[in-house]
Amino acid sequence: MVCENKEEFKKWFLQSEADLDSARYNFDGEKYYVAVFLCEQSVEKALKALWLKDGNDLIKTHDLMRLGKKVGLPGDIEKRLEKLSESYINSRYCVDEGLIPAESFEKDEAEKFIKLTSEVLEWIKMKI
Repeated sequence: MVCENKEEFKKWFLQSEADLDSARYNFDGEKYYVAVFLCEQSVEKALKALWLKDGNDLIKTHDLMRLGKKVGLPGDIEKRLEKLSESYINSRYCVDEGLIPAESFEKDEAEKFIKLTSEVLEWIKMKI
């Protein structure tokens, strides 16, 4: 998909901010698996927004490390995204030993992902 409208990246970034806001809302409601899912979605959309801003075609992937490399995300942040990508799968499917996603995440883990997501969005804000 080609980003026909040069302002399209703004929509992607605004949605990424809305996803982070929803992640915080679900965190406050102790729905940690939903918060983790939305953190991944927020980061993915923010990285794609930055990619689109530079006039590139939309990349259809959920791979945060791949997206991070494409936009020049700092290595320390990119490395921490690997765990968020793994957790994204666990937040959607029953892959842990007999646990459903709703039982798979603790408060402290979701809180770390919200902090990481906020950090990524702040870095991207400086770029756009």
